Amino acid sequence: MSLVEYSLEDHIAVIRLNRPERLNAMSPPMGEELTDAFRQFNADDNAWVGILTGSGRAFCAGRDMKSQAEGFASNGGKVLGRVYTSERNMFGLSDTDKPLIAAVNGFAIGMGWYMTIACDIRVAAAGAQFAMTEVATGVLGPYWMAGVEVLPWPIAAEFALLGERVSAERLLACGALNAVVPEQELMAEAGRWAEKFARLPPRHVQGTKSLMRASRAVPGPETQARERAVRNELAELADSKEAVLAWTERRPAVFRGA
Repeated sequence: MSLVEYSLEDHIAVIRLNRPERLNAMSPPMGEELTDAFRQFNADDNAWVGILTGSGRAFCAGRDMKSQAEGFASNGGKVLGRVYTSERNMFGLSDTDKPLIAAVNGFAIGMGWYMTIACDIRVAAAGAQFAMTEVATGVLGPYWMAGVEVLPWPIAAEFALLGERVSAERLLACGALNAVVPEQELMAEAGRWAEKFARLPPRHVQGTKSLMRASRAVPGPETQARERAVRNELAELADSKEAVLAWTERRPAVFRGA
């Protein structure tokens, strides 16, 4: 069974995370399959627009913490800031000029949230919940800045500092989502958006998105260097190890500030 399913019809590609028994938690093999799916999408001139969604009751519940713990064990006691090599470019989501639609069917936690905001149009099922969980899980991911930039500061503080879940309805109200619909209407809603793109000249859409990406403010070298330094420093802390082990052992974490 494929961990990521890919289909194409009428210029619309559907890329579906397919690990429902693990709430589509991102494992290294799944990350590689997702990278391959986006490589196929980007290379196919007949694929004009993509829909990213998940099987089962979750879009993506974040990184597979079991794999995270195994990575910790095999890395000499260090928590890895970037667990998957394919994660460096968000599996290809952030590198495409083709329009992408996130159809969020349930939980979008950590990596699931980052994949959501990497898409251009974001629709969610009513009751879907979103969260950034880096503080609680002991790893500062490479996309946290994008995660907070799309939100008003108070909501961003809940996400980045507390890791509290925020509802789709609340994110719609603050402009981070395009639509929230009943769960049974989610893929139809995503399809309606995709059909709008499919009726437009694809090169013009891609060229315009390219200009939008180029005009977006990006952190300078000093900011990027500081981000790397902070992430590396945090990865060395005992609390980082404790966060991962506590999660995998299903017990409350005991943090000591070191």
